[in-house]
Amino acid sequence: MKYKITFLFGILLSIISSCSVFYSSERRKIDLGKETYDRSLSYELIGWDEELDRRRVTYILSALEKSGKFSTVRHFNQTKADFHLQIILESSPKFKFFLGESTEPVSYLAERKQDRFLLYLANRFLAISTFFIVPDIDRDDDYLLFRLRKNGKIEKEYRYPMESYRVFGWVSVLLMWVDDRDDWQSILTEKVSEFIGDAKNDF
Repeated sequence: MKYKITFLFGILLSIISSCSVFYSSERRKIDLGKETYDRSLSYELIGWDEELDRRRVTYILSALEKSGKFSTVRHFNQTKADFHLQIILESSPKFKFFLGESTEPVSYLAERKQDRFLLYLANRFLAISTFFIVPDIDRDDDYLLFRLRKNGKIEKEYRYPMESYRVFGWVSVLLMWVDDRDDWQSILTEKVSEFIGDAKNDF
């Protein structure tokens, strides 16, 4: 009996902790053509602290290198480049699942976005009280910022929304086959294409 309870608890915990991810910002496919800028580019990463963030930034760097627009793409400590690019993740406040440590003070939403905070609390209460029959939905309204610098001065900034929703609980198990969990490489590649297309007159 004890093993059955442990087994059932393990299944329940795995279902509750499962998560579906849905990307909700606009997706644009940009045709960059065959033009090359023949400029060397160095980069610097800011705000990519979590393990998941670090995995995603590899997609951005890969897209920059594979674009064929630059003669070199290297970390800023390794070269003196024509342009320096700060790749910044502007993270929205996140409440960690199961009362983990937040990346922002808990008071952030309560003070600055009261409506969203109250909605968050109501959703969390309903999700837990119904054993996640009502799904727990967390919104990440992050932004990807490309800050282009030349000779130590900021040339221009390009900011792109990356809003997504994480759905925890029973519903997420049913939706995992249609979520965007495995699409982040193509999503971030599109963001890089947007940036290169928007910044072509600055290179």
